[in-house]
Amino acid sequence: MSAGIHAEAAEGLPFDGDPRRLWRASQSEPEGEAPDLDAISTRRRRGFDGGRRKGRKRLARRAEVLADQQELLWAHRVAGDPEAVRALEVDLAARVPRRSPGETRRLGELVDEEALSRLSALERGPRVLLVLQGMDASGKGGAVKHVVGSMDPLGIAVTGFGAPTAQERSEHYLRRIMRRLPAVGEIGVFDRSHYEDVLVPAVTGSHPQAEVERRTEALGLFERELARLGFVIVKVFLHLSPEEQLDRLASRLDRPEKHWKYHPSDADARADFDDYRRAYAQVIGATDEDWAPWHIVPADRKWYSRLAIQELLIAALTDLGLEWPEAEFDVETERERLLSS
Repeated sequence: MSAGIHAEAAEGLPFDGDPRRLWRASQSEPEGEAPDLDAISTRRRRGFDGGRRKGRKRLARRAEVLADQQELLWAHRVAGDPEAVRALEVDLAARVPRRSPGETRRLGELVDEEALSRLSALERGPRVLLVLQGMDASGKGGAVKHVVGSMDPLGIAVTGFGAPTAQERSEHYLRRIMRRLPAVGEIGVFDRSHYEDVLVPAVTGSHPQAEVERRTEALGLFERELARLGFVIVKVFLHLSPEEQLDRLASRLDRPEKHWKYHPSDADARADFDDYRRAYAQVIGATDEDWAPWHIVPADRKWYSRLAIQELLIAALTDLGLEWPEAEFDVETERERLLSS
């Protein structure tokens, strides 16, 4: 653990409770069952006893801790001791159950040969994948700017997934995801993700329900394989109320500099708000696993959701248990050489 984290622990963490559990989807319903999103508050400040001003101060303070942990992950990639690197790879793989023969066969049925080939070619090693999902205006872009933006861009890979292109529609839906996965040592951020290929068909009816179920099953198996390769997956559903969404979308029309963020389809999508919420509940219940957990974060207060995402990232990085790489040279000798140069 870095010095920054030790110092913050002495002062007290932002939330009263373990961030790994505070917003975990399986807390609201038994594992495998769809959470009742209508019963989960979009405004509750779970685990936090302050308001916006205090929250923003904590966000700024903890940004230093997050940046410190991200640098540690990158340093592990660049200069980590080979034995320590291998030990961590083994530890990460051991956290995830191995595939059964039946699951191996099923993965081959659900994912095409090219996608499987890309999956098997991925390098082993620690990296973090933050998946941000939510309704329009739920704060995904703001989280990228205010949370992810505090880290060194050298080790960050941010991807915003929109509607698939004609080329992407002609190939297996996971291929475009494979191309944008973070490398070892990086933190990857998906602003929308592979879950769009389940949610949109489920609501629009563009694919039969059987295909939606196949895709949901495939995503669970896909994420398990990523986790065994060293991906630390953090999935966040930004839980926004329809009232707050309306206010945010309307404010984009009130400000000329925000018109670019609005699209006429935003108004059309509001008619499907309840359908999307039901689709989210189903897919969250089906894919919430210890190695790829879903967190339902109240999003009506932007400062709160950003602070929650920040803490989830800090927890994910801290759980890797990384140490700063030791110098492969004599420090004092180099100091003398440097000062005499």
